[in-house]
Amino acid sequence: MTLLCLAQIVSTVDRGMLALVVDPVRAELGISEVQIALLQGFAFSVFYIITGVVLGIVADAVNRKRLLVAGIVVWSAATIASGLAHDFAQMFTARLFIGIGEAVLAPCAVTIISDMFPVEHRGRPMALYVFGSIVAYGVGSLIIGYVLAAAPRGDLDWISFLRGLTPWRIAFVLAGLFGVVLSALISLLREPPRQVSVAGDRLAKDLRGSLEYMAQNWPMYLSFYGTLTFFGMGMSVASNWGPMLLTRVYGYSVSEASTLLGMGQITWAVLGALIAAFAVDPIARAWGPAGKLCFAAVLCFAALPSANAVFAASGTSAMVMATEGTFCAAMFGSAMLSVIAEITPARVRGLSVSLYAFFMTLVGASSGPVVVAFLTEHVFASRAAVGTSMAITGSAAFLLATGLGGFAALQLRTMRASTGVLSPTPVAA
Repeated sequence: MTLLCLAQIVSTVDRGMLALVVDPVRAELGISEVQIALLQGFAFSVFYIITGVVLGIVADAVNRKRLLVAGIVVWSAATIASGLAHDFAQMFTARLFIGIGEAVLAPCAVTIISDMFPVEHRGRPMALYVFGSIVAYGVGSLIIGYVLAAAPRGDLDWISFLRGLTPWRIAFVLAGLFGVVLSALISLLREPPRQVSVAGDRLAKDLRGSLEYMAQNWPMYLSFYGTLTFFGMGMSVASNWGPMLLTRVYGYSVSEASTLLGMGQITWAVLGALIAAFAVDPIARAWGPAGKLCFAAVLCFAALPSANAVFAASGTSAMVMATEGTFCAAMFGSAMLSVIAEITPARVRGLSVSLYAFFMTLVGASSGPVVVAFLTEHVFASRAAVGTSMAITGSAAFLLATGLGGFAALQLRTMRASTGVLSPTPVAA
């Protein structure tokens, strides 16, 4: 579990660190706000999703440990390449390959966790895994803040192959190298045997039956994935543009903003993960997966302050608001991932996790930064308007996620009442 959590941290840092160095990258590569937004979202997401759906199916059939190690090597090499890019095309290509490599993580890790723990005890391990992705934003912010401050002073000159690189490039290279080390550690893991599925497995014994089961219950699955889409969109607003809000509106330097956001994100993530570890399992025992969906809908609404940090009275208050979403995300991810393990037939569980990534990342998280960039650059025509663009985009996304989450819970209750299949306890082998 610890190595899977660490893999989640490294993965999230590698994909998200670009948001912390937007202005230095823009200046050095000579690119626009919209191009930056494309690098943050679309460039990473397009291959992440295209290959992710395929790899989700592959993860259901092959050795997941070996697949995961290969993915880590690919995304780590691409992260190093990002730090060596000299124009938009090279950076875009590197981001594509980060997406390809990271596409294997969720299908492999979530299905491994599902096979390691019975359904009534998955809340805490899922919370730990999700904690990795949430705390990673803070860890990445602190690392970037340190590198941006240390490199100009010459504190890293003792590493010969980093000499001559600008600070943001050094951060990318170091992050990629750490991933290579992690891949060696992951290779030492033993893969658990695959367990019999939960929920729909009584109705779906093979791939075709599994897909038919999901199609028959499309209102629930569509609203479930819609919730993921708009929550991902709302969270991407704060995570990708929060640093620029602090530098452009509240006057912080890039290193100061990175450090402040890092501390805020880690604090909120720890609180959220602790609550998730003790709240998700009792909710599952009392109300089943529908109860966890209701809980997730409430969290979507509770994340609204993170999109509205522009209205804060001070820079410190803005930092607290902008990072508050990590508190909700820690609990949201734990609840939604454990729901997938309960409502989806085992034959397509890896695929369903890939669809989780498809809707939350490609449709949601990749569109949020682009919408904010478009509003800032073409509607308000002012870089200082980034906060207003964040408020409009993020608020709409979180409210839509709240409504869809509640509807998904109602649909799930209807399914349970009509079939008697959905249950918070596993189907016996």
